[in-house]
Amino acid sequence: MRRATFVLALALVTPTMLTGCMPKMTMEEMKSMMPQRPAELDRLNAFAGKWEFEGKADMACLEGDEEVAVSGSGESKWDASGWFLVGRSTFKMADFDEMVGVETWTYDAKSKKYRSTWTDSMGAIGIGESKYHAETDSWTMKATSHGPMGKTKMKGCLKIVDDDTMEWCMAEYAMGGLMKTMEMCGTSHRK
Repeated sequence: MRRATFVLALALVTPTMLTGCMPKMTMEEMKSMMPQRPAELDRLNAFAGKWEFEGKADMACLEGDEEVAVSGSGESKWDASGWFLVGRSTFKMADFDEMVGVETWTYDAKSKKYRSTWTDSMGAIGIGESKYHAETDSWTMKATSHGPMGKTKMKGCLKIVDDDTMEWCMAEYAMGGLMKTMEMCGTSHRK
């Protein structure tokens, strides 16, 4: 009981003591400490705008070697004074109902990685990271997702063909990355 009382007292007193020790500064000094927008975020301009895409998906759970048509459209816009890109898309795969997805992209200056999130109307939630390759104007991506099929891993690549065209491929793996469940490749065109 004494120890719990001591820990509670310490937890209440410590912030007060530390606050009193903080140096005073002007508003201008505080503003100068705010992080600057990383120039690397400008690479994401390639994704901004309205897009339409089409492609094919090979799903491991389907009988035979039938590929499934994939199509959709989306728009990505800058938000939060250009600190992250928000994309909203709708897509259709074979005879499934239309799906809706929302993604965000930003740059983590500390780790020097592009970070992304994904949420869709199928119940999937994903977190990923990407790397830009200037020599080939391309991106490699990896992500972990949780959804109807449990936890999956994703790997992908995207090639900027020109200002209005991107080619992409992605693969999804279950069982800790041991079993490929789907591979999808296609092309996106700016509207």
